[in-house]
Amino acid sequence: MAYFDLFPNVELPSFSSKRNSSYDTIVVKNLFKRGKVREDFFQNVTAFNKFRITGDDRPDNVAFEIYGDEELDWVVLLSNNIINIRDEWPMSQYDFQRYLDNKYDPVQLGQIHHYETKEIRRPDGILILQAGLEVDSNFTFSYSYNNVEYNINEVISVSNLQYEIDKNDAKRSIYVIKPEYVSVVINDMREIMTYTDSSQYVNRKLKKGDNLRIVEPR
Repeated sequence: MAYFDLFPNVELPSFSSKRNSSYDTIVVKNLFKRGKVREDFFQNVTAFNKFRITGDDRPDNVAFEIYGDEELDWVVLLSNNIINIRDEWPMSQYDFQRYLDNKYDPVQLGQIHHYETKEIRRPDGILILQAGLEVDSNFTFSYSYNNVEYNINEVISVSNLQYEIDKNDAKRSIYVIKPEYVSVVINDMREIMTYTDSSQYVNRKLKKGDNLRIVEPR
């Protein structure tokens, strides 16, 4: 079921130049409604599977692979609270290259963006500093073990190119609702997208909007 198929309608005054009178109306989708996955789902880790987006896969590709229905792409997005797919979904290789070309010149791509820590373990194997923490170029980590002092100033430089690759790849790790729970999500969406009784109520899928016409269109 496509996402916008679930949205209810609202009847609004028509501003069309072809309207017959100022009382003409038009029925449109109520885009002020927004679906969401119920909170108790997010508290139940067993309702989700980890998933890694590969290549240039779009949400509809993932939905087809998981649920056998590309129109359930909205389930994939809502499961990860993704609102702005342009910024929150990994770019395709083509879009990623265009993004790099627009942001950097060839020299800038190789320049250092920041420095990161290397993993440090004590001689007994205990981890005392994790890798990947952003630090200054002169960062030094000091610790003592068995009355021996250690001072380690090894850091890894990360280029602008590697930074952008890592940032894009970080978006590939998502969670997807298990197929057996999808019917619950769809039913919840139907309920969210249903109107309750009010002064504007027409039926469960239609209400009258406020008359927003302040001046008559010319």
